[in-house]
Amino acid sequence: MSGTQGPSDDVYDAEGYDESQRAEILEVTGDGPDDGALLTDLNPDLGGSEDDDDDLDELSMADDEIGEEDDDADEDEDDLDEDDIQDDFDDDDVDEDDLDEELDDPDDVALRP
Repeated sequence: MSGTQGPSDDVYDAEGYDESQRAEILEVTGDGPDDGALLTDLNPDLGGSEDDDDDLDELSMADDEIGEEDDDADEDEDDLDEDDIQDDFDDDDVDEDDLDEELDDPDDVALRP
């Protein structure tokens, strides 16, 4: 090696790709040689008809239908208290002292487990 470098010795072509990138681009686009890479084994999407599975994605519920509540489900006393407090929050009728008493969970207990 003489230590000098010519203007085209950087292995980049005019588009800015090196030899390995250029080979990958040629292989994917089909304008280059095929060496059996997995990319060539893919079935191309030719933009034809869409998948026929679209009807599987549709729900059979109407927009005004709602689920039913299970009356046999056991509700914990703490869950019922939280539901009552949430109702108070929704009605903007919350007292901080009542909140600690109802939940039996003051801030210092919640912040220091």
